Formats: sequence, C-alpha cells, structure tokens
Amino acid sequence: MFLKGFTLDRDEITETVNRFVDLVNCPEPEVLHLAVETFGDRNIDFVDCVLYAYHKSKNIEIATFDKKLLKMINE
Repeated sequence: MFLKGFTLDRDEITETVNRFVDLVNCPEPEVLHLAVETFGDRNIDFVDCVLYAYHKSKNIEIATFDKKLLKMINE
C-alpha cells in the first residue's frame, strides 16, 4: 500500500488498526477485528473484508457479485 511516500504492508496495517480498535468504543469489535485480520491475510478490498466478517461472525447472508468474496464466503 502506498501512502504519502511511505510503503506499508498489510501486516503493519492490521496490527495498527487492531490496536486502535482496542482503544475506541466499537459496537462490534469482533467483526472489525476479523475484517482487519482478513484484510491482512487476503488480497481483497477492506469493504469486502467487513462483509465477510459480518457473514462469519454474525451469520449474516451476503449478496455479492464479487467472485473473490463469494469464494471466501463459500469456503
């Protein structure tokens, strides 16, 4: 990821965001933690990671045409 001249890898982003989630009042931290971990592990957009996390942690059905997300949901 490229941000204002700095290169950050997904592991650094994952670690930083997870520490931030622990510091703020988040109504569903387990969903956000799973989304961040998924973002660190997979090559998909963060929004798709959030949808995946809601599906896995809250058993919410997700409707999407995104092939990568569908594959993850059906694993």
